[in-house]
Amino acid sequence: MAPVRSSYRGISRRAMRKSCLLVVLCFPSLVMGFAGTTLADHEPAQKTETTWEAIEHGYPEATFLDVEFINATHGWVLGELEEHIPTTIIVLGTEDGGDSWQLLYNKSSQYATIMDVVDEKTIWINGRGRLFYTIDGGQTWNQSSTTKLNYSMTTVGFINKTHGWTAYHWMLYETSDGGDTWESVLGWTFNDNLRMMQFLSPQVIWAMGFGGIYHSEDGGETWESTSDRGGWSVSFVSETEGWAIGDDRLAHTTDGETWEELPVPERTPFGGFRLPYCTDIHFLDKDHGWIVGDTVDVMYTPDGGANWYEQTAPEGLSQRMVAVDFNNLTHGWVVGASTILRTTTGDRLGTRLWNGLTDRLFQSIIIAAVSIIVVVGGIHAIRRRGKNPQRELSPAPEIE
Repeated sequence: MAPVRSSYRGISRRAMRKSCLLVVLCFPSLVMGFAGTTLADHEPAQKTETTWEAIEHGYPEATFLDVEFINATHGWVLGELEEHIPTTIIVLGTEDGGDSWQLLYNKSSQYATIMDVVDEKTIWINGRGRLFYTIDGGQTWNQSSTTKLNYSMTTVGFINKTHGWTAYHWMLYETSDGGDTWESVLGWTFNDNLRMMQFLSPQVIWAMGFGGIYHSEDGGETWESTSDRGGWSVSFVSETEGWAIGDDRLAHTTDGETWEELPVPERTPFGGFRLPYCTDIHFLDKDHGWIVGDTVDVMYTPDGGANWYEQTAPEGLSQRMVAVDFNNLTHGWVVGASTILRTTTGDRLGTRLWNGLTDRLFQSIIIAAVSIIVVVGGIHAIRRRGKNPQRELSPAPEIE
């Protein structure tokens, strides 16, 4: 008996083309399905509008190092005039939200990096060998020193008009009389200089140093290290949840003890050819925060760091942004080299940034691409089988 052919005829070229076309058309849906987002979430928002505007201040040669506002109208910036030899530090103040600025302080032969605004009248800035402060809104300035040595005070922070701290040469000093006298903090046992301090309560203090992150629960009397990696700034939204930023570092803690190292958001999933050089971070609450730096001037998250967006700034800002401050969700300020930026739309998204190779969209693209390869490969294999169907032979007759 002649062999019997299988009834399977394979799939046609037209069917295969339709299947491939269907897979390709479904690719965006596959990606967004894996990412759990929609395509609109990853497109630039408000493309033609600029979130940040540069405002006039009268000192184009200044590099601004710190900014602090106590409300939408009253604020101050700290800067240095690098073209002046020796370096001159300046403090500018505004009472109209930055429309106009007044020179409040001008000191030559000095060095400063940080400013602490205690209230509308009381402002402290660090310096070389001494601190400078005003208690009358900048009309007059005084000096305070912990030593006769000419070491640079690396930070200054006050929790009220009388009680504050400063650091230099691996030492931490405390005052309880508004800077008239200073005493070394015996509970500080680390070979590190603090860069900034944040007060969550009279007892709970967080601080960032050059070589670590530190925590006190007894008003600064004793300290513990929670990270052996330093940076520029920390921003806490509760006594245990906070963020840390460095040149190429972004970290997050929810328990105040362990830090999760996260990719610094950038314009591509692979990063750039240089460090992002992030300098400051500011969170209003557990969801809304901003980072400023070099490769991306200002980035914003509305969802606790799950997604970051590049906010649009004026073109031509070739220098690194140094400090950021917000007193509500919409009104914010950023400073850097010769630049003071202002926004009244601080919650505007902009273009979504990539969270490195761990970005869920990047991973979703990889998963979707692999899925398509598997599907197309399967279709191709079936088509080849259709071209060369196996013959099925009828069983041989029994011989009696």
